Amino acid sequence: MFDRLKDLVANARDFLSAFDASAIDERQAADSVELFAELERLATAGRTMAGRRVEKSYLWSSLGYRTPAQWMASHAQTTVAAAISTLETGRTLEHLPATREAFAAGALSGLQAAEIARAAAVDPNAEGTLLEAAKTETVAVLRERCREVMAASLRDPDADERLHRSRYLRHWMDADGAFRLDARLTPDAGAKLSAALDARTRKLLDEARRSRSSEGRQAYAADALVSLADTTTPGPRAIVHVHIDEPAWSRGSIERAETCQIPGMGPISVAAARRLAEGGIVKTVLTKGSDVRAVAHLGRTIPARLRTALEARDQTCVVPGCDTHDGLEIDHIVPLAEGGPTKLGNLARLCHWHHSLKTHRGWRLDGGPGRWRWHKPDRGGARAGADSRSPPR
Repeated sequence: MFDRLKDLVANARDFLSAFDASAIDERQAADSVELFAELERLATAGRTMAGRRVEKSYLWSSLGYRTPAQWMASHAQTTVAAAISTLETGRTLEHLPATREAFAAGALSGLQAAEIARAAAVDPNAEGTLLEAAKTETVAVLRERCREVMAASLRDPDADERLHRSRYLRHWMDADGAFRLDARLTPDAGAKLSAALDARTRKLLDEARRSRSSEGRQAYAADALVSLADTTTPGPRAIVHVHIDEPAWSRGSIERAETCQIPGMGPISVAAARRLAEGGIVKTVLTKGSDVRAVAHLGRTIPARLRTALEARDQTCVVPGCDTHDGLEIDHIVPLAEGGPTKLGNLARLCHWHHSLKTHRGWRLDGGPGRWRWHKPDRGGARAGADSRSPPR
């Protein structure tokens, strides 16, 4: 079998070395694109399955690589992130024979296989429907369907926390000397950033039209991103739209037939929607079936006098043992989405780290000035209500 693969690659190499697209007519050229695309899908499927075999064998370790993804990235001449995705797909396909068969037959691209595998892993009953959708739908539509399956199937309360823990922001200089960015954020964080950028981009576009500038929207979006770093530059307030079924909002979780999503971005958890409501200006469209029941404008606005009083009271992070005084963030002790009022008694200033623990990882704050208590999350047998005198740093 391995010798046949070597012969196949050698034949493909010989064919392409003599291939001249200008020597064929346009119909043959179009057909050639489809054939080459199928060949590419088949090659990706073979690489995925063979890569999984190497991963399980630990050959990569004996060859001096720290991870199987690094080994694959080196030999496939791709990025480590792409190699990780390929190996994850290979692992998942071992339990999804129908998707594996379609992938091996060249019916799915690597991207389609990865999306279906992730969704079918959490809801195996959706595998057949997604495979049928892959035959006719675009990749973008298929990806949205897969996200909907995952959002409807995952009831894991720790899902938001895992996404938060996997967040990153990377930057580098490319070969042309340009500054580049890549980020992974939770959906609610991404929605806030996207809304802020959209608002500023629209403002810059309006100014550009008045001055008859001809640059594209993406150029002004880049300018909008840079403007976020300039605290002296006023910008329009960002509004995030969330569509959510009324019962789900009240319950705090979605059932299979319900929806909680940001239009244009896709499904989010109810917890993420509530964080958005607490942390910024949010227009929440509460629905029941196809009927719009209410439109709520939610937001956290701290009056200037209240902010001044809070800053005077909480000059450092209020968590016992933390003396951070720079970059403090205002927190609603009882979250706004749970009915917590914007009053001095329900507000506290926290450092970014402790604010993140409270928002994403279940830590709780109660008490008041001189008697603040910091509680561990009640998970895995952890004692709720424990007064942490040595808070995590």
